[in-house]
Amino acid sequence: MTFASLTYDEQVAHLTAAARLVLPRYGLNRAEITLLSYLNNIVFKVTASSGQHFVLRMHRPGHKRIEWIESEVLWLSIISQQSAMQVPHPVATTTGEWLTEAMVETLDEPLPCVLFQWIEGHFYSTSEIPLGEVSRAAGFIAGLHEFAAAHQPPENFTRPTLDWEGFFGEQSPYNPGEGARIFTADQKAVFGEIEAEVQNVFHELDALPDAFGVIHADFLPKNFLFTESGVAAIDFDDLSWGYFLYDLSPTLLLFKAESRYPALREAWLAGYSAVRALPPNFDHDLEAFMAARLLASCLWQAGHLHNPRVREHAAEVIAGRTEDLKRFLQTGRL
Repeated sequence: MTFASLTYDEQVAHLTAAARLVLPRYGLNRAEITLLSYLNNIVFKVTASSGQHFVLRMHRPGHKRIEWIESEVLWLSIISQQSAMQVPHPVATTTGEWLTEAMVETLDEPLPCVLFQWIEGHFYSTSEIPLGEVSRAAGFIAGLHEFAAAHQPPENFTRPTLDWEGFFGEQSPYNPGEGARIFTADQKAVFGEIEAEVQNVFHELDALPDAFGVIHADFLPKNFLFTESGVAAIDFDDLSWGYFLYDLSPTLLLFKAESRYPALREAWLAGYSAVRALPPNFDHDLEAFMAARLLASCLWQAGHLHNPRVREHAAEVIAGRTEDLKRFLQTGRL
């Protein structure tokens, strides 16, 4: 029996058992764990006997290079030490390591694990978020970009680069590998046209100063929250070298589905530009980045067919997003 052949609940049970064996390495011997999510990685909320909360993330084996995970933790440590911005604070094991590994029954490879302090706060859905909070969140990501533009990571910092090759090439974190068999010939043709459009935008931005740096790369409402002291961002698992403007596209793409989209968009861009200037031609480029985001989500679906819940709906999801991409190719807008 292989791990991929297990049901969703069976996979979670195996991963939970492995997580319980990892926690004592952090001195959390009698902690309780609660599943938060299981899509790409598996993420648990950890409650220590003292009542303190943490987040344990277990990475799918082979999906992220060890040096990438170590660099994410390093960057979060730098932000925490050199700014007042609220980001997850990494927790070391009792032997001083940021990263440890878990062995899972039916898996041949160990799962890299990292632990973070819990950030208490409030999340909003796209339908409920007040416009003022939209602007505050956009101002926060602009502040992260200002920090990244002013702080050069150390030489041992290694993260994916979301240029054309990073999005669509063989070494891309979105490369679905054998999962690409799920794509139809029509879908592949649409994807090729989108790749060409996005590459043109990359060339335009490459000519500008300060358009490229370390980005969050998954700045969505589920990954930013509002605390007593301001805005916080979580889940830097997709941290990348990339175009700063791209960080505005994931949330803007979600806002597209809302009837008040014009007001949400205005608040989002106003909040960002109050902290950091938007580049020329940002309107067109943002549409292209949203299309790139949609295409990346199709590639992600195809690359996660090992997860029963993804596999169940992947073909339907990809078909719907391909239609959105066709509209972009016809009109320049999603």
